[in-house]
Amino acid sequence: MQPTSLMKEEFLKKWQMGLQIYRPLIDNTSVSERRKAIKLSADVAMASLRRGTTCWSRALIQKTATENNFLVRQMLSGIKAETLINKKLPKVMCHRKIVRRSKKNFMRRKSRSVSEEVAAKARKLIKRKTQGLRNVVPGGEFMNNDVLLIQETLDYIVSLQTQVNVMRSIVDAAEAGIERTACYLEKLKFTIED
Repeated sequence: MQPTSLMKEEFLKKWQMGLQIYRPLIDNTSVSERRKAIKLSADVAMASLRRGTTCWSRALIQKTATENNFLVRQMLSGIKAETLINKKLPKVMCHRKIVRRSKKNFMRRKSRSVSEEVAAKARKLIKRKTQGLRNVVPGGEFMNNDVLLIQETLDYIVSLQTQVNVMRSIVDAAEAGIERTACYLEKLKFTIED
């Protein structure tokens, strides 16, 4: 699943809007502050592409709203910003039932065959990998359904690919401009010497 050109255009517009909003605030700041502003506006632009339809986009919007509420409200002006910012993410709860069930499972583990042990190790590995995904994908810690987690992860990867492709094309365009300028200066140098 590759990002479409429409996604890239939309991301670039939103990101550019975020950078323009940030511009007066970061003109006389350090490099780390500028980097943070670029990252924050790119995150909001990427999340706004999904218009709050995915858990990771809502989580990113809420996270950035706590850091810079003005930027988020400006960038989400046409997408019901208030409902996305104030929407509560589900809370993770631990019930007594779950604790009792895990104790029973622990007692059953003591009397397993070799094939059951292998299956248990495989489940444990899968559980560890999905927990790693939950830590990487914004809002992943609130997703208890593994299928939903994988769908959200795939969608997040496509959005990150869009972000990288747009940034890469901007860098390529800037480098091409520098090379053209250097070539032009070389030609000027030769004409002045003649």
